[in-house]
Amino acid sequence: MESLCPNTGENYVVLDFTNFCEELKRRVEETVEGCEAELRSVVKNNGTEFRSITIRKGEESILPTIYLEAFYREYKRGMPIGKVVEELVRVYEKNRNPWPDGLDFSFGGIREKIAFRVVNYEKNIRLLEKMPHVRVDEWAICFECVISREGGNVGAVRIDEQMQKEWDISLATLIELANANTFRLIPSKVEPIEDVLAGLILSELSEKEGADGEEKAKELVDEVLDPKNRKGLPMYVLSNALNHYGATSVLNIPFMDKVREKLKEDFFILPSSVHELILIPVSAAPEEEKLLGMVREVNEKEVPEEDFLADGVYRYGILRRKITKALGMAD
Repeated sequence: MESLCPNTGENYVVLDFTNFCEELKRRVEETVEGCEAELRSVVKNNGTEFRSITIRKGEESILPTIYLEAFYREYKRGMPIGKVVEELVRVYEKNRNPWPDGLDFSFGGIREKIAFRVVNYEKNIRLLEKMPHVRVDEWAICFECVISREGGNVGAVRIDEQMQKEWDISLATLIELANANTFRLIPSKVEPIEDVLAGLILSELSEKEGADGEEKAKELVDEVLDPKNRKGLPMYVLSNALNHYGATSVLNIPFMDKVREKLKEDFFILPSSVHELILIPVSAAPEEEKLLGMVREVNEKEVPEEDFLADGVYRYGILRRKITKALGMAD
């Protein structure tokens, strides 16, 4: 169909997503000399499926996976497909070798990179059938190899049963190594929710509006952080240093115990997403039914499907006992 380009005002034909992907593949193979492009469907967290392209030149064996949904959104906003191809090729060139040179995928080479990842159990049940994992209520604790942490991004490979078999290691060994590595590789953090909101305001406005946006953002940040404007429930955001699958920090028992010590009481855990959890001191919280309503409303309206973790509300003391029992940790 024809549509009016919002950037140029010209008419152009808008391809549907399937044909857009095929056209990108064709143009990439014309643009990158000696390459072979392949379109794939990739199932990620919670069964969400994404369309991706891989580009191989010569005998390259490690290929970056480039997801196409974001490129399609820019195309529908009016970016010419030639520009889309240029941007895609730029991303490919930047990430041609996403893993460090000489990466050793033997058990000896990978053992210090094995880490936990927390996901929803039911929504990942088909993936989990082929992955070593431990279930705790609505959550599944599985494992990954953290290969790189460049520029605030995490490059990781999910550990499946085939890897576990090749390495000839038990679930208990995976748990032991992940417990030793996870929070050394990506440390846990907890912040008042106002500080997190202030950081988001500063980042988004500065990025959108340059110097003017930065000044406006600072004013808004001052307002958010002003003690006079702090109303409602005291809330804290639990995540990790990269805000990547930060819900895993709930497994960092020594860190969580320090949080409880700092608050001088137990606290409720609201699963905001796989990337962060909300903590509310028990003495300040409403009844659990209201907390459940909050979690379910946010999950329904705000959380992308691929980031959903759980609908339940958890009290740390009870959840702590379940985690230590499931992972065989000393209480």
